[in-house]
Amino acid sequence: MNEEEKAAAPDDGDREFITESIRRLRSEREDMLFISFPGDEKSSGGCLAAGRGFFHINSHGGAEPCPVSAFSDINVKDTSLRAAIDSGLFAALRDGRILNEDHSGGCVLYEKKDQVEAIMKHLSV
Repeated sequence: MNEEEKAAAPDDGDREFITESIRRLRSEREDMLFISFPGDEKSSGGCLAAGRGFFHINSHGGAEPCPVSAFSDINVKDTSLRAAIDSGLFAALRDGRILNEDHSGGCVLYEKKDQVEAIMKHLSV
């Protein structure tokens, strides 16, 4: 992470503020569902990207693990959403345990970018 990215990333105080705000909202508004992204990884068993809970479709139709991890090996213009969820990239991310690895509290896929790039290289996309 370069200095500009570090400056834009939430620090420990920011993350604690967000966590407490989400807790307060959840207790005050039990009729609503609040998801902190990133932030709820520990309570949800790891990162929810790559089809574990959601995925991102970019403006060209590429199915990406999440908006922060702009890698794609399949396009929804050419396939179904089910096939996108079962793509080689998403399967490798889920099976490789990257999404469950410990990280510093930010985006695990951003922090493990080298591993994601290695998967992409292996898939030859």
